[in-house]
Amino acid sequence: MQTLNLEQLKAATLAGGVTGISLRGEGAAFVVHVHTQRGEAIMVTSRQQPRRFADPRKALQVLRNVGWNQCQIDVVAWRPEERALEKRARPDRSAALKAAHEAAQADADYDRWFRAKVQASIDGLKDGSNRILTQQEVDAHRAALRTKLEAMRMTRAAA
Repeated sequence: MQTLNLEQLKAATLAGGVTGISLRGEGAAFVVHVHTQRGEAIMVTSRQQPRRFADPRKALQVLRNVGWNQCQIDVVAWRPEERALEKRARPDRSAALKAAHEAAQADADYDRWFRAKVQASIDGLKDGSNRILTQQEVDAHRAALRTKLEAMRMTRAAA
């Protein structure tokens, strides 16, 4: 049996090579069967596995986006009660999603802290508790830091 990924299905549809579509229940999911001028094909994922839709509405949305407004639906082999049996645990995705959420929260926390610091500095300039340094003061402070760093390097080199 032939296979078509989403891009190939779009191209075949535009070229007029698709003569019909049927959505067939297989276990707890639906698989898109494509009737082409060369025979039957199934829609597959990027890993060349049959694209399974747990919700037929999602399959219909995908088909509509491809350009199909009609299809046959075959529910003879559809077994929605098997959904719990087909569901696979994905601990790798769970860990990745948790890490992504933690990173997003850390970014949000840092952003709030940074904005608060900036706002406090702006408020300090307005009320006089902070002041703008002159260029000479900045240069003197920078020179003092360089001297301190050089002394630390000398101490480490001597040890």
